[in-house]
Amino acid sequence: MVDRGVIYLAVNHPSYLEAALISAVALRAQDAQIPIIVISNLPGLNHLPLERYGITPRCLGQSTAIPSLGLSRWLKTQINAYSPYDETLFLDADILPIGYLSSLWPYLEQGDMAMAADRMAEIGRCDHVAPEEVAFTLERLSPTTRHFNSGVMLWRRTTATDDLFSQWHREWQRFGQQDQLALARAIDVTQTSVIQLPNRYNLSPRDAEPLIKKGEAIAMLHCWGGKVSSGRFKKLAKRFCPEAVIAVDALFAQVSEPEPLTL
Repeated sequence: MVDRGVIYLAVNHPSYLEAALISAVALRAQDAQIPIIVISNLPGLNHLPLERYGITPRCLGQSTAIPSLGLSRWLKTQINAYSPYDETLFLDADILPIGYLSSLWPYLEQGDMAMAADRMAEIGRCDHVAPEEVAFTLERLSPTTRHFNSGVMLWRRTTATDDLFSQWHREWQRFGQQDQLALARAIDVTQTSVIQLPNRYNLSPRDAEPLIKKGEAIAMLHCWGGKVSSGRFKKLAKRFCPEAVIAVDALFAQVSEPEPLTL
């Protein structure tokens, strides 16, 4: 049997840890066996009784040599180093699994890396990235280059994917802000072939709503755009995954609110 598992990253603020745990518990309701790891710099993570949901906490200690600014992307661009699995599914903390994911893993039979296209599916359409990074990227890549969304990443551990993550981290360090144009440049430099996942595996709630009304199967909602900090993520979770919200509220009620470590 292939060694595979799911990894979440939730740093700096309890709202992101709460969101990641809601997502993980919702995922556990769909798959009773898949290993799940939640990585955080919130020390209270280790005090939450997560064993009942088969969630393994990994709390980053003060000795970990990581920066406080840009921490989430510093970690995300080398998240492969934190995975013990042969096949890994990484999910942003603001992902809501609302459908079964068993059909996701077979995409790795087609290649070593798989992601869905971003809502702005070409890098030339990026309007949320610093102009200097956009200009830098467009000097190297065509505006029509595929713009992948890194909120859902599926990969097999190989030399090629390790090289991609290493290059991605180097490219991200050029500007130290958003990570997806850095990913596009890394894919180009390493000549990595990325399997494009159907959008149902990474779709915004706004784009998913008309499809849901039509009865189409959506696997994961990506609640980006500040929905975690605003509380909108939790409202959506109460709609789609109410049992997970109840469960995580109960977990947090058993411990004092975790605070971020000073790194």
